[in-house]
Amino acid sequence: MEPLNSGDNYLEILDVNQGWIHITDVYLTEAAEYKLRYRGDSIDVTIQDVPLPFYRQEHVLNATMFTPFQSGSLRISINGQEFESYVYPDQRKLTEEQYTLMIEDILAEANICFQLSGLEIQVNTYGKSRELSWTQWSYIERNFQQLRQIFSKIESKPIRKLKKQTTIIKREKVQRAEQTTLSWLDRKGHGRDIPTHVETSKTYETINLYENQVLKQQVIDLFRLLRNYEEAEIESVSMKAKRYISILRYWMNSPFLTGIVENKGPYNITQTFRKHPVYRLWYEWFGKLYKHRREGIGFSYPIALKDTFFLYEMWCYMYVVKILRESNLIKDTSNLFKTTKDGLFLNLAENKQSSLQLLNGMTLYFQRSYQYNSKTFHTYTQRMIPDIVLEGNDGIIVFDPKYRIPGNIGTALGEMHKYRDGIIHRESGEKAVKEVYILTPTSDDQVDSLRYFDVEFRENFGMGAIQIVPGSLNSELKQIVLTSMDYLTS
Repeated sequence: MEPLNSGDNYLEILDVNQGWIHITDVYLTEAAEYKLRYRGDSIDVTIQDVPLPFYRQEHVLNATMFTPFQSGSLRISINGQEFESYVYPDQRKLTEEQYTLMIEDILAEANICFQLSGLEIQVNTYGKSRELSWTQWSYIERNFQQLRQIFSKIESKPIRKLKKQTTIIKREKVQRAEQTTLSWLDRKGHGRDIPTHVETSKTYETINLYENQVLKQQVIDLFRLLRNYEEAEIESVSMKAKRYISILRYWMNSPFLTGIVENKGPYNITQTFRKHPVYRLWYEWFGKLYKHRREGIGFSYPIALKDTFFLYEMWCYMYVVKILRESNLIKDTSNLFKTTKDGLFLNLAENKQSSLQLLNGMTLYFQRSYQYNSKTFHTYTQRMIPDIVLEGNDGIIVFDPKYRIPGNIGTALGEMHKYRDGIIHRESGEKAVKEVYILTPTSDDQVDSLRYFDVEFRENFGMGAIQIVPGSLNSELKQIVLTSMDYLTS
């Protein structure tokens, strides 16, 4: 895009690799601090509609901007002119591929647990609920801009093919004698007497090919899907769906798609979809879109895909669920889900206290709440909500995912003392929390250099840090979960 400027004055940002550059050229990452400067008399900057304060130092206006612990679009307004930037995940924590993998893992485990739940319900066999899920909407919201770029490339250079069409034209317009014309004259028996109109072949270029027909079908399918999201009760989803619908309507009325016949019914992947650099991206985009249906198990609350830290907490919980399931320790998974008139939902949300009943009488909770009037275990100070709790009759093990602080684990562990000291067994009056572990996607270098990850540290103090990263085996967590259960039952 054209740089935002006011004469020779423009807003610069300090990049660690490139120095001072224009703000539209910067690669922003989550949870980072950036210095900005502006050479001019005054400037009005808002980030996500929040004003950014500047202070004057000699002839330069300076400011400090902190990106959130989130990835996603960032709206920036400079002197009334708006543009969008993007905040990327911190590569020291998670890659984009690992980010997507977390979503797939959560849904995969949710489906397996549903099969074990024994819930007697007809799951999404009717109406629009089959089409809607939190992860599918999140995928659309996160990747719609990519789809626009792909469509723009295809629209500018669609695949096309030369075709021959038989037609009747005046004989003087025949430029050369085609075999079609000679065969026609033979069949009609004209001999040397050439009629005023003859049959010939006309070659023309067409874009009405199978791949483009499938493309039009997919655009129309997405249009219908977005109409369902438009009717969602969540206003932010409804408003964005309307905006996406208007873009798709523009596509459908474009000269490119109006000249193509829509494919009907199922479609197959062709060599063009496999090998063409742009059509392949288009086909993959829609392939991923419908992978998010997974029997319609969705999420009954709005959570943007950009909320990386919360998604990591959910993923860690479902990973522990997977460990227990594979160890044949699960008794009942029905409390992971709730049913509504619109379908079935994975019930992981703050203060919902979603739980998993185990065969040994223990329970695995997601964001279990403890307060002064809790029954078996209570607090004598403030309310406490550990993220993942393994609770037995006489004790508790806490696993606390910390996506935000892989570089400050010592401070995070210090905060865990509130669980160790503040949650009490009501009958015995003893401290209930036996062990506390922080789960973090920290790098291998930090794991090797920090004592909190050492086995000896964890055994000596009953607390420590565990590296758990999407796409890895995470065998250490499995060993600790199973050992902790033996400790609580002994």
